[in-house]
Amino acid sequence: MNGELALTLDDVSVSFGGNHVLDGLSTRFEVGFTGLMGPNGAGKTTLLNVICGFLNPNSGQVTLAGERLSGLSTTRIARRGVARTFQSPRLIEDLTVLQNAMLGFHQHYTAGHIRELFGSRKARRDEREFQQQALHLLDLFGLSDFAHREAGSLPLGSQKIVEVVRALVSRPRALLLDEPAAGLGAKDVDAMLAGLNSAVDVSEVVVVIIEHDIELVTRLCPRASVLHFGRMIAEGTPASVLADPVVRDAYLGVEDAA
Repeated sequence: MNGELALTLDDVSVSFGGNHVLDGLSTRFEVGFTGLMGPNGAGKTTLLNVICGFLNPNSGQVTLAGERLSGLSTTRIARRGVARTFQSPRLIEDLTVLQNAMLGFHQHYTAGHIRELFGSRKARRDEREFQQQALHLLDLFGLSDFAHREAGSLPLGSQKIVEVVRALVSRPRALLLDEPAAGLGAKDVDAMLAGLNSAVDVSEVVVVIIEHDIELVTRLCPRASVLHFGRMIAEGTPASVLADPVVRDAYLGVEDAA
């Protein structure tokens, strides 16, 4: 396991009007899949927003592979290899599925915007290469047949999968998925899990998945972390975390008998 590629939060705090959403949070996400669980309002999405630079913490710092992310713009953080999805898909609905997926490549174009604008040989070569890679990823997620349909014509479940593909297209070192399976039927969940298992090199990418579906976490993630009131209260295998009486009380609403 590539421990050098870890995503680390060190004593991160975020407060809104005196409300501590993240309270001195320190944790480390290793390469591979980690399920991030916790009750509503625990601070899970805030944690992703801090990593991506949408929010600046009141204190503490975030690093990826030893490089500090805190204080950088969202664009610079993305260029350092952080990609994410959102609870509601943010696609350009009148572009095709393939065009939406290829937006993830924008930071990898090497020909430059002027050459891209005038269709230079280098820009055309990049375009063909990126298109083939995007089509390959869409195929892994079972969406290649819809590549040339407008994204807005797809059902919500398929749109959420397209957003995951777009994030993967950017070749991330850290991939953050915010409730990717919420609202999906069983068939779409299976397609997403199959695609993630096929597309993600678990020795090279840190994947953090916010998810309330415990079955999905246990199927996909060898590790789980539970956030509650802005603090990490348990980390380990899904089975060990879910057996923790503190987690059962705080997250599952089950109090063990004394």
